[in-house]
Parts: sequence; structure tokens; C-alpha cells
Amino acid sequence: TIPVDLMTPFTTFEDIMTMYNELSESGVNNINFKMTGFANGGMYSKIPSSLSWVGKVGGKSGFKKLLEQAKAINSADDDRQIGLFPDFDFAYCTENTLFDALNLKKDAIKTIDNRYSSKRQYSATQQKYVSFYSLAISPSRYSKFYEKLLKKYGKYDIHTMSVASLGTALNSDFDEDDPYNREDSKEFTEKALAALSKDYSLMTDGGNAYTWRYMDYIINMDLDSS
Repeated sequence: TIPVDLMTPFTTFEDIMTMYNELSESGVNNINFKMTGFANGGMYSKIPSSLSWVGKVGGKSGFKKLLEQAKAINSADDDRQIGLFPDFDFAYCTENTLFDALNLKKDAIKTIDNRYSSKRQYSATQQKYVSFYSLAISPSRYSKFYEKLLKKYGKYDIHTMSVASLGTALNSDFDEDDPYNREDSKEFTEKALAALSKDYSLMTDGGNAYTWRYMDYIINMDLDSS
């Protein structure tokens, strides 16, 4: 026996319409879907510079059909609305393959001892920070990726986007040749959000105060301060 990784869809493009129709029939009419894992490799995706819809969830044709259905709902003369927010994470990247656009030496954040930095969260059960093996991307390199993505994303009849953790990620980069502190990172992040918000209604997770002017939808926002 040889172990093999298989991709299994939890939610397809068709499932989104099924959920919307069932909620709409129950009287919930204004629904926005954050669509994580539908492009560029699924839940553990590569850096979003290219754009490839996952075949297991419906692929390119399934996404186009979903857009047409959403457009019909939003243009109808009633109170029903549906928002589709494909989710792209520019701050962290899980996958790095031979043909990926990510250049580790230039694009990934380095720690003060010159190691690559990864996303970590505090685990209350383990009482320590645990890694999710997601490389942190230098904010100075955000434009390299979103400019390429927008050329492909702009070909679709959609004006909404979720920017995942870009609303909360604020990482220093201790690269010896090209270092940036958190204030620098803030400026790069604002520049990215300003560019993206010109043509797209944005959604983010969390949302630091400096991102509010660019956001139309913020989920999981903290209701108190630390």
C-alpha cells in the first residue's frame, strides 16, 4: 500500500446556492459567503498570484455558473441579496512548489536569527505557541502577488473579494539586506488595501483599526481591547 493524498470537497459552488436557497426560504435574504479554499490548491493554498479554481468544488465553469446565479438574484426586484467573497491570503502561504511564484529568499519574512518565519497561534491546551506551517510573506512583497492576481481575477464579472488575514497580520521582517519594522508593514498593508479597494468591495477577518477605511465587511472583530 502507498499513502496518497486526496482532495475532498466540503462545500462546492452548487452547495453555496443550496445553502442560500434554504436560508432565503427561511426569511434570511441578505447573505455574504466567505469562500475559503475554492482556488489555488484548496484550504492549504499557494500564494495568490495565479488563479485556478479547484476542480473538486466545480472548477472554472462552476464558478462562472455561480456568478450568473448570484447576478440574477441581485438584479431581481426584491430584497434578496447574495454576496460572494472568494478568499485570498497575501500575508501567509502554506504551499511552495517548484512552479510557485513564491521566492523564499526574497518574499518570505525572516526572523532576527535569519530563519524563515511562520504563522503561530497560542494554544491554551498546550500552553505554548504552535505553528501551522504557513510561511509569513514580507509586506514589502504584497504588490508582487496581488497585481498578478488582479489581472486574472478582473476577467470575471465579480467586484467582491476577501483578503483573509491581511486585516490583522502585521509582521516585522528582519531580513539583513531588506529589513522592515511593524510600522513599515502597516504602510505596505494600507497600500495593498487601497489598491484592492479601488475596484472591489473587501471583506477581512479581524480587522485592525487602520484597515477600516478600506473594508466593507469585517468578520470576527474583537469587541474589546487587550
